Amino acid sequence: MKIAASGKFIMAAIIVVILLGSGYLRAYGPPTFSPIEPVHVHLEAASPKTLVIDVKGKILSPLSIREKEYVQIGGQRFEVLPPWRGHRIEGVIDRYDLKFAKLPTELVHEGREIYVTEATRDAFVRMAMVAALDGVDLLVDSGYRSVEYQQSIYRKKLAEGDDFYDVARGVAPPGYSEHMLGTVVDLVPSKWTFSDTAADKWMRENGPDFAFIQSYPQKSDRGFTWEPWHWKYVGDS
Repeated sequence: MKIAASGKFIMAAIIVVILLGSGYLRAYGPPTFSPIEPVHVHLEAASPKTLVIDVKGKILSPLSIREKEYVQIGGQRFEVLPPWRGHRIEGVIDRYDLKFAKLPTELVHEGREIYVTEATRDAFVRMAMVAALDGVDLLVDSGYRSVEYQQSIYRKKLAEGDDFYDVARGVAPPGYSEHMLGTVVDLVPSKWTFSDTAADKWMRENGPDFAFIQSYPQKSDRGFTWEPWHWKYVGDS
């Protein structure tokens, strides 16, 4: 500290000598020195927070930006938004590797050909037989659906003028539908009116006994829309 002070004194003396020689003191009097204030320099500039607005007007965080997912439909690319984002069916589902079986015609709505895995078919047939003994008919409206089939649903909707994001409210984007697993059945009627029907009540009470669960339940921690007609076989394949 003493060395620093003496240095400041010497510097001031030199300045005074220079001013004397130049006639400054005679004209303006002795100079005054303002105290030197420390300057705080921030080595890291604060990073501005950038908000990215997606096409639906939702604010996304930088983390969610890195986690963006897309689907390609009819030459167009669409961003996948919640609740589907992060729930793409992992792995390649090869329809030729799955052991498919056709559901009995009497258990299918309008007698159409609907396929599921063999294990799913066997479990559903057993369950439907028991439900029939209780006076309840279980009819299937949809089973296995490929990624291509799911794309055809969207292409049709888009061609009719529907918005991709409006369709995604009720239909899983290609690659995100559990139907591609071959272990899911949609029961009749496959819409909101299924709730509180005799079939709905019976399934909620007995479905788990046959390894069928409502994978899109009314209270979902994943944010999916409730689909009371959608039942997934989770037993041994």
